[in-house]
Amino acid sequence: MKIWEEMTRLVREYETSGQTQTCFSEFKGVGFHKYDYWYRKLQREAKLPAGFHKIESGGASQVRDCNAELVYPNGVVLRLDRQEPELLSRIIGMYL
Repeated sequence: MKIWEEMTRLVREYETSGQTQTCFSEFKGVGFHKYDYWYRKLQREAKLPAGFHKIESGGASQVRDCNAELVYPNGVVLRLDRQEPELLSRIIGMYL
């Protein structure tokens, strides 16, 4: 069994065990830090959307023709050449 599959199985088993992570990892013979790493990794990935989302649009825009601009907290700037409430709502919804 691959490590990813094994650790996923262990994390699921832990969630129903009622034990602390320390007791569970010791009982299963897995180092606590290794188990905790995988637990946090799998929890984080479960909350993230997978892959890319396709957005239909009329084409690229020029900065000077920009009618709408979205600035995300990570610094990404998205400029649109027209204001389309439905498209803007879909784009914003992907981030939230």
